Amino acid sequence: MRIPVLSDYNKLSQPPRRFLVFSACNVLSWFSLVGPVLVLFGRKIDMPASWIGYLISFMPLSMILVLATIPLVTQLGSKKLMITTWVLRNLVASAVFLIPWAMHVHGARTAWIVLLAAVLGFCIVRSMGVGGWFPWLHEVVPEKEQGRFFSTEMALAQLCIVLVTLAQAFILQGDPGISRFLFIYGFGIAAGLLSAVWLARVPGGHATYDPSTQTSSLATYAAAFRDRPYIYFVATTALCFSCFAWVNSSIVLYMRDALGFADTPIMVIMAAGNLSVLLTIHFWGRFADHSGMGQASLLAMIGHSIAALVYLLLPPDAPWSVWLLPPTLIATSLLSAAYWTLSHRHMISIVDKENKVGYTNIWILGTAISMGVTPILAGYIIEHFGLTGFRVAFAMAGVLGIIAGLANYWVVHDRKPLRHALDELINPTLPIRTLARIAWITAGLHDSNRDTEKEDAS
Repeated sequence: MRIPVLSDYNKLSQPPRRFLVFSACNVLSWFSLVGPVLVLFGRKIDMPASWIGYLISFMPLSMILVLATIPLVTQLGSKKLMITTWVLRNLVASAVFLIPWAMHVHGARTAWIVLLAAVLGFCIVRSMGVGGWFPWLHEVVPEKEQGRFFSTEMALAQLCIVLVTLAQAFILQGDPGISRFLFIYGFGIAAGLLSAVWLARVPGGHATYDPSTQTSSLATYAAAFRDRPYIYFVATTALCFSCFAWVNSSIVLYMRDALGFADTPIMVIMAAGNLSVLLTIHFWGRFADHSGMGQASLLAMIGHSIAALVYLLLPPDAPWSVWLLPPTLIATSLLSAAYWTLSHRHMISIVDKENKVGYTNIWILGTAISMGVTPILAGYIIEHFGLTGFRVAFAMAGVLGIIAGLANYWVVHDRKPLRHALDELINPTLPIRTLARIAWITAGLHDSNRDTEKEDAS
């Protein structure tokens, strides 16, 4: 019996495989530095929910700076730029080791500022180099391998996240002190430096600067903005990502502060969610190949929206909440990852090759704003309204998710009438049929998976 992530990895050519190894090391790094453990660390030093909202927002919002990086990408090349910034960002993140001194000498508020500064510095330096990511991918991943690459990348990332999350759960047993969180940060910085070493082994990524076309930066953005279907796709996808951010920015706080979960159970539940992605993401990729990205993404969004609304039925005083929250979190994790993978895959397939840097930067900008503003809003709402704030976050993810999913479906299908999709939504049997279909796809029982297995066997 073959492990899907390994078999798909072996079917890729060498340049994409090398990029995947870099991506795996990179995931180990950022998940240790700015993953869910960051929220637990912030709460450990008594950081308010609104401040934690800013912590979560730094990663996506800093990506706005990517708009100014086209000259860097073209003059330095993706390779040189990314290696330099990947090393520098980890050195900047090392400022987090000043937190014990800051708390001892100046108090908790200064420690909050140090953590904010370390994370913000990490994110800003990262954003200066990440503009070379998608253009480099577009260069080294053949078009025929793009579907397999993005599914494999997501599965490999989830495998790394599962392993590092379980390790973090073990480290944070009992009542962990600050030193244990700093140990996790040390691992993340070491993994980040290793990722830069692997990045040097990926071919391509050379400078493409041509002195005769100095206006190319503005021209490539203009070409992308003239492509209305692409802009509509970015806008509707950004709304979908915002729905994921409403859940992701509140669920760890909800488990810790409302339901009273300790750090270790929280990390174990998060690991279970990521494991579910690892086991199911390739099924969703195959379904998209079979039925189209529009159908697959709409089902993923509807499923995520329904699961987000289920959180409203899990109040802190209900005995069933502790038992039903883990499977609900697993559902939101795997369905958001499915949509995330499908949307990136579709985006890279419709990018104009002549203006790929401008196209991908606009994608990064749109999704960054939606994923950056949402955690700030969620943090303030939760801090000021408590349990009601959590309910607002879950309701926003559910209701907005259905609307955004339909809008995204409309755009992917060239703005054709939504009559078919709306007829199904009005049908009273839709919830049962839709949930059954989502479960069928997730379990790998859809015909698309069996057809692909036959092709692989032949």
